[in-house]
Amino acid sequence: MRMLVTGAGGFIGWHLVETAVRRGDTVRAWTHGHGAYDWSAGITTAEIDLSDRRGIANDLAEFVPDVIIHLAAQSLIGPSWQDPATTYHVNVLGTIHLIESARALPKAPRFISTGSSAEYAEPSDNRLINESSPLEPNNPYGASKLAAEEFVQLCVRRYGLDAIRTRPFFLVGPRKTGDVCSDFARRIVAIERGQQTLMQVGDLRPIRDIMDIRDGVDAILRIADAGKQGEVYNICTGYGISIGDILKSYCCMARVPVEIRQDPALLRPLDPRSKIGDPRKLEALGWKVQYALDDTLRQILDYWRSIPG
Repeated sequence: MRMLVTGAGGFIGWHLVETAVRRGDTVRAWTHGHGAYDWSAGITTAEIDLSDRRGIANDLAEFVPDVIIHLAAQSLIGPSWQDPATTYHVNVLGTIHLIESARALPKAPRFISTGSSAEYAEPSDNRLINESSPLEPNNPYGASKLAAEEFVQLCVRRYGLDAIRTRPFFLVGPRKTGDVCSDFARRIVAIERGQQTLMQVGDLRPIRDIMDIRDGVDAILRIADAGKQGEVYNICTGYGISIGDILKSYCCMARVPVEIRQDPALLRPLDPRSKIGDPRKLEALGWKVQYALDDTLRQILDYWRSIPG
């Protein structure tokens, strides 16, 4: 399969292009800006700005993909509050430019859009969030993802675009930054090295559906191969773990005792208490969880230990 991956230099993208090449796909990796990406042989790259419609169209016409996996986004919640205009420009207009250029090809490729669990409303009970659950984002990032997703679905209905929407929950693993799992691991390594004396934390009560990046990449590729046109699929495990329990696991793996102290400045009042997805539609495609969370957390911790301090 000829696969084009946008946002290939990001956390999910790096792992996805590596996995796709290993399984025999011909991969074109789009990145935003120049970077030293230590990918395997067989991956061609291009620096593409999603605001550059001509650059998008020219590269699509040159590569002619069978499938586009669209990962490129401004994906951080904090910056989405600080600069919502840029978040919408990248996440919504970038998606529009990409789809319009893909539709102009002699045969439009299958289009896999990447949304987010941030699109969902916080559940009022303990039921799992399925693809029909209420949508009510509580930050500009989630709202921009929902807007982009609605455009994708309009194109399915109006033009018959072979598009599928995905809503990943919380994918974690080595190379990721800016999330709670990598942040805890990085700070434990700093304590092990004597660079910090304690760990200050925010609210440890929220419960999240956390998935190993390898399972997440397998899910995306399974959806690209076997998903149904016009459908939306959660990428999740169906199991929740509290932020506090993640920290406890890390403390058990630490090489020195870790002192924990809560910092009120780190509390985020709009954080949902619980977000656990329902993976049954994904599982119906033949996907299942392969990796235990404790093994994933240990890999993340060892990754940060391998980074010179």
